[in-house]
Amino acid sequence: MPTQPADHSTPSFVRLDAKQPPNAQQIVLVSGLDVPLIRLDLPAGLRGIAREQVARRQLSDRLGLDMSAVQMRPFAAANGADDWNRVLITDPAHLAQWKQTSARAVLPDYLSLPCAAQIWCLDTDETGSVLARLGPQDGFSARPAMLLSMLESALQETEEKPIAIHLLSPLADAEIWAREQGLPVTRTEKELAALDLPLPGVLTHNELSADLRADPMAARSRLAARVLPWRWPLLAGTLAAALFGTVQQLQTNKLTTDTARINAQTQAQVQTAFPNLGPLLDIRLQVTRALADLQSKARPETRKDPIELTRLVAQATHTFGTIPEQLSYTANDGIVLALRLPDFATIERLAEALRSAGLTAEVTDSRASTDTDGVRAEYRIQMQEARE
Repeated sequence: MPTQPADHSTPSFVRLDAKQPPNAQQIVLVSGLDVPLIRLDLPAGLRGIAREQVARRQLSDRLGLDMSAVQMRPFAAANGADDWNRVLITDPAHLAQWKQTSARAVLPDYLSLPCAAQIWCLDTDETGSVLARLGPQDGFSARPAMLLSMLESALQETEEKPIAIHLLSPLADAEIWAREQGLPVTRTEKELAALDLPLPGVLTHNELSADLRADPMAARSRLAARVLPWRWPLLAGTLAAALFGTVQQLQTNKLTTDTARINAQTQAQVQTAFPNLGPLLDIRLQVTRALADLQSKARPETRKDPIELTRLVAQATHTFGTIPEQLSYTANDGIVLALRLPDFATIERLAEALRSAGLTAEVTDSRASTDTDGVRAEYRIQMQEARE
């Protein structure tokens, strides 16, 4: 792992209970015993207020606390992202006191320790408490008697296991524990560099964003204040859209009702006129077929055999020296016959011959041939009964 340079800038830290009041450039440290950092298991998709609400419920369930008795601050110092999973909690009375402090920031004392990924830094303060920074996203303050149990618990919970323990003060119990875990123990930056480990830096992971005086709800409150004047136009627009939707729905319902009524009337009339149709599945198709059946029964004489009709035409035309070109048959038009004849006089004589054979013959076209001798004529021929 490449060695990273440490942050050698020296922030000015001062304890809250110091004799001299802090100035605007100093960072006030409060006891980490009063501001524990709690790890939660929050869904990845939650953001903003919804994430805070779930965090409050988890805190209440896990610690059995009345959330009105504590204040919670999301801790996203490591990456500044909105998918934080740790929170700082403290007494509201302490928070009210710290908000009156004039300084660069107010932080839990363990956030003042140098920090690097997977390097656990330990130190002691003048009160005898042990401060621990367990990478960028974790840390605590504890009494010496609780140190080993808290280190053991953190080791079990963390996903990024430590690769070294860096002691800033002599801590024999912590050193023995580290050796038992197979972790190297360092005391100076030179020893870290010799192991090719990253060098911890002070306030290099956005720790100042955890200023306990800052209210994470304040930005949302300011946004709400800016949005509030727009609430009435938005409400009016919403009501107008709802009214328009209601009118459209009423019109659609009326159209549906009218359509159903007309369909019922149509079905009743069809069943009255055609009682034998059976269930009405496709009114248009069923009525069309029924009308065709009625027409067929009313005019049975129209159903002539096309073969017989063709035979009669052939008998009438074979003596006139005709040359057939085209013959087609339809039930409505009968035979349409196109043929070549010697001259125009033959056209009329053939028509008379067809009529004498009991057929109706109508000349629909006659013309002189341009490519051969003779003329071309076209007849529409039917049985005489079909035209009555």
